[in-house]
Amino acid sequence: MAWVAPALLGAALAVVALVVHAGRLSLDLAGGALLPVGDLGAVWDGYLAAWHGVAGGTASGAPAALAVLGVLGAPLAPLGGPQALVALLLLCGVPLAGLSAYAAARRLEPRRCRRWSRAALAAAYALLPPATAAAAQGRVEVVVVHVLLPLLVAGIVAVAHDVPRPRWLSISAACALGTAVGASFAPLLLLVVPAGAVLLFLVAPRPAADRPRARAGSLAVLVLVPPALLLPWLPALVRGPALVLHGVNGPATAEPGVVELFGLDPGGPGAVPVGVVVLLAAVVAMLIRPSARLLLPGALVALGIVSTAVVNWVEVTPARGGEPMPGFAGVPLLIVGTGLLLCVGLAMSLTPTPTSMPTPSLRSVAVALGLLALLTGAVFAGQDGPLGQARSPLPGALHAELAGSARAVLVLGDPDVVGAAPRLSTGRPPRFGDDALVATPAAAARLATWQEQLRSGSSEAVTSALTSAAASGVLAVVLPEGHDGRELRARAGDLVAEAPPTGDGRAVLRLTPTAGTATLISSEQARRSVSGRTPDPELMTPPAAVAVDAAPPDIGVRVSEGPEGRLLVIAAAHEPGWRATVDGEPAPIVLAWDSQIAVAVGPETAEVTVVFDRNRRDLLLLGQLAVVLFTVLTAAPSVRRVRGSSAAVSHRR
Repeated sequence: MAWVAPALLGAALAVVALVVHAGRLSLDLAGGALLPVGDLGAVWDGYLAAWHGVAGGTASGAPAALAVLGVLGAPLAPLGGPQALVALLLLCGVPLAGLSAYAAARRLEPRRCRRWSRAALAAAYALLPPATAAAAQGRVEVVVVHVLLPLLVAGIVAVAHDVPRPRWLSISAACALGTAVGASFAPLLLLVVPAGAVLLFLVAPRPAADRPRARAGSLAVLVLVPPALLLPWLPALVRGPALVLHGVNGPATAEPGVVELFGLDPGGPGAVPVGVVVLLAAVVAMLIRPSARLLLPGALVALGIVSTAVVNWVEVTPARGGEPMPGFAGVPLLIVGTGLLLCVGLAMSLTPTPTSMPTPSLRSVAVALGLLALLTGAVFAGQDGPLGQARSPLPGALHAELAGSARAVLVLGDPDVVGAAPRLSTGRPPRFGDDALVATPAAAARLATWQEQLRSGSSEAVTSALTSAAASGVLAVVLPEGHDGRELRARAGDLVAEAPPTGDGRAVLRLTPTAGTATLISSEQARRSVSGRTPDPELMTPPAAVAVDAAPPDIGVRVSEGPEGRLLVIAAAHEPGWRATVDGEPAPIVLAWDSQIAVAVGPETAEVTVVFDRNRRDLLLLGQLAVVLFTVLTAAPSVRRVRGSSAAVSHRR
């Protein structure tokens, strides 16, 4: 009857998840830190692309999380693919994490830590406040780590401490693969997991049959393979190190206080600091049954505390730009909570002494009260938060026009949210993964300037922002919630026209100047563009400005005869990798409006091409594919052996 405890655990936690998420049951969720998730084709297109029309255009590598969603979401294609996968993770994260923790707790001595004790520890882990807060705020990276972390901790112990000789490579590969999956959402794991493994390798007592070469080889695999599995994303992590602290969902919007941190509450809606019961339980366990074995989970707690301090108090500029902000402390606090629960579990597995522990009835009451506190916090706080069913971000006609013209939409940040930066995306509204694309400094500064000017209330500043945005290919501006746009329309005059609101009621302004993702501008406007002055609204209509039916990263147009000094301006920020030719001859790239790429066009008819070099991205993708195949094939024997040993243990019991 070994299945009874995990079955009841999973069923009970499923009921809890149903109660908590009763108001947001959907297979297409968005809100808070979670932008709408694209379908299967959009996810793969975004991951494989070498250039993205986001934040003014960027060659930043797409987050590896898109590849994970593309692979794991493919079987769910009839239900929505990646959209359904993300929704199921957020809705079912609590029961999945509980079952994961129950399976990982098998590494505790089974004779001392019985099934119901393991089930209690797993339930406590599943109900930790960082997990409920992450789900309520749409932070899918924390939910993924919540599910994987117990298995990763068990894998680290096997890799760095007591890995069997015949299976050390397969177990190491399986642990590295799990680390890479978690790090594709929360890159902080690329630092924390190797640090924990090295710490365990150095300070853990050696097993009776020590195999230092196998342990050293396992450690090398765990340290080196996860970055290799994320190879196409590594340049973006180097270029935008804020991704390591902020993850794919971006920075925190609420900073927790000391009381919240002691209660494992990362701040914001969805949690209360009831995690203090886990801290008290661990302290009591260590006082009643002190042991050298508790140093290892204590080291895990210390690693989590250091990570929490770095993520919560170090402010860095987000990848998409804006003001420096701290990260969301959910992942580090999960590490702390895991270490505290390991202290409790190991103390329960130690051989008792006559006066070491309270009576069984008193222990049961204490466990029940602790679980009740965690359950109460999860149920009553977890129902709050901005996560809900995704709504149509733009009116249907405007959405179709964006897709057909490949022009951009500018979504202004909410002024009530500290550091809320604007989002700019080409051909579509913003979606999941955009916040993990590293914007060029010039483009990020330009977006911030537009937002500041549109909020200033000055007619001159509003006109400057709207004409500059239109010259960059922007078709529509989405205002923050609660702003009807009347004042802005009055100051903008003929530069904007009304459009139907978004699905969640936000006002939308449609820009009227002639522009596109590629625009041929007159010599007078060209002089303004290269001198750093704002566009002249009177020169943004034909024949002074002509929109070209082409979109980056591959532009190929035939320019007719005209006056000297014209420029073909592309709605893309300048970065290394862009090349231009005129009639087959290399042509220099000109900077227009401080950051956009442009090509000078002569008075005669000419064939102009502007392309972005994809070779480096393709090589990185091929390298990643090779490493993934090697890792999966190497890890497969470990998975088969684990299944076989689990069946044998169940048969013996």
